[in-house]
Amino acid sequence: MNKKKLAVTIFIVLFLSVFVVGAITEFFLSKSVTVTVTKKKYFRFDFELALDNAELGPGDSVAVDPKVKSDSTEEMYVFMKVTNPSVNNVPLYTYDVDDSWIVVDDSMTNAIVYAYASSDSMAPLSPGEETTYLTTKMTVRDISIPEYASIDNIDFTFEVFAVGTEGIDMNPTDAWAEAKQLFLQI
Repeated sequence: MNKKKLAVTIFIVLFLSVFVVGAITEFFLSKSVTVTVTKKKYFRFDFELALDNAELGPGDSVAVDPKVKSDSTEEMYVFMKVTNPSVNNVPLYTYDVDDSWIVVDDSMTNAIVYAYASSDSMAPLSPGEETTYLTTKMTVRDISIPEYASIDNIDFTFEVFAVGTEGIDMNPTDAWAEAKQLFLQI
């Protein structure tokens, strides 16, 4: 009988121990829920270029119309990089740039960065506004047919960068230097 009482006592002690440990564990455990939130985009823009694939040779031109429309909620500064293949270290395409755009970086191989600005001050793009076209025509430079045939890739690229105006220098070259550092962090 003592064995029976001992077994019942052990059972009750184990049951209560499990119950007490369970209650303590529940009391000290914590739960968390992570809510995934998407950051609001303050600096959005539409980049338009109405151009289909073109077949071009020396002396040929193609109409282009690269411009930026601000869909942002804040003013922004706009930069556009034109990547242009070269032949014998001379750009393959020639183009005239609108007066609303100025060169801020021509140190890259086969690329030039323009700012939507005057010579001494950036032109902030307000919500709903759009830039002028950087250029309206790209023309393949007159080169010999053998030179032309030696080029593997004759594609040109327009790439747009926009940055909020707050805390960014108004001098176009300095603004690009600051913006470029921000883009390198992305």
